Amino acid sequence: MDKKTQILFNLNNFLLASSLSFDYVLKNKKQVSLGYLKRVTYIGLNIALKLGITGKELADLCSYCLSSNIALYISEDEKSLCEESSKLIENFEFLTKQQDVLLYQKEHFDGTGIFNKLGEEIPLFSQIIFLSSTLNEKFDFSSFNENTKQNAINFVIKNENILFSKKIVNIFLEVSSSIVFWLDLEDENDILMFIYNTLEDFTAPMNFENILKITQFISKLENPNTKLVDYVDLMSDYYGFDHKDKYTLKIAASICKIGKLVIKKELLEKKEPLTQNEIEKIKTYPYYTKKILSNIIGFNDIMQWAIKIQERLDASGYIYSLDAKSLSLKDRLLINLSIYDALRQDKTYRKKYSHKETIEIMTEEAKSGKIDESIVKNIDEILYNSNTL
Repeated sequence: MDKKTQILFNLNNFLLASSLSFDYVLKNKKQVSLGYLKRVTYIGLNIALKLGITGKELADLCSYCLSSNIALYISEDEKSLCEESSKLIENFEFLTKQQDVLLYQKEHFDGTGIFNKLGEEIPLFSQIIFLSSTLNEKFDFSSFNENTKQNAINFVIKNENILFSKKIVNIFLEVSSSIVFWLDLEDENDILMFIYNTLEDFTAPMNFENILKITQFISKLENPNTKLVDYVDLMSDYYGFDHKDKYTLKIAASICKIGKLVIKKELLEKKEPLTQNEIEKIKTYPYYTKKILSNIIGFNDIMQWAIKIQERLDASGYIYSLDAKSLSLKDRLLINLSIYDALRQDKTYRKKYSHKETIEIMTEEAKSGKIDESIVKNIDEILYNSNTL
């Protein structure tokens, strides 16, 4: 592995860590309990194992299960969810070739689904995900309950050859006959242990550019108008950062607001003045960013930059109240560019500021000791004539 251009990366490790943020989206939108995606994955993998699916295909099924609802933050209906989720994973580097798994993840076996795919026209992975996700949406498996178990089994039987194929139903009935299956479902740690013990380790060196393609969907999901990664690219060249620092900082920029997915979208876009409790809730998002990124292999430096974007030189930022001594050049650059990016966008609660107005606001912040004035001047110089404006 070339440490100057590559990092060890495992897609399932990345998605398992990121699933915390998507679980909160699901909790807010569909009122399902936390751990939903891991439970979907657990059921899916158990079915797949009985079907004889192993190796790279099994690892890919895990990835598809974990990313099955990633578009829920921006999608309001099931057709849009399927289409957008399918688009968002286009840059994921799967180990095998599977077609349209997330696009057809809501199809009914009798052909009455969104796209009217009938029977075996529906990809096998899509069929597995549909049964697993449907059960987890209809029933709360976060704590064991004999009635819930029986109701879930009866629901599957009732929908044989309607929602689900006879083959998938029979496999589910087989795997769910064990009490261990149901007890594992209620404990995220047991599910994680099962996943890691079941899957082969396909961790491998990956170029920074490819990792950025994977992580960048996070920034576009949280904010489709952001240009933060583009700004980091330009300013990294200006400061002469080497290839590794430039790309790891760009990756940090792409996922520095992943913790915002934990916060209700309605709260982040609220037009009316926020209450103090609401302000404090929004301020917690770097905590969740750290919680997510700290579980991704090889992302320590990336995490350290990402979690500091709301810090200020005078220690008035959040959530760690770091001061100038604790903030490196790259920390300060990402902080400044995050402010610049936010001010340059249209928001429901304020106007879009011009480059000149944005620099004036940031200069005042710098004079009050909150951000680095020299970096503000550099941003003014470099971004004024860039085509990212």
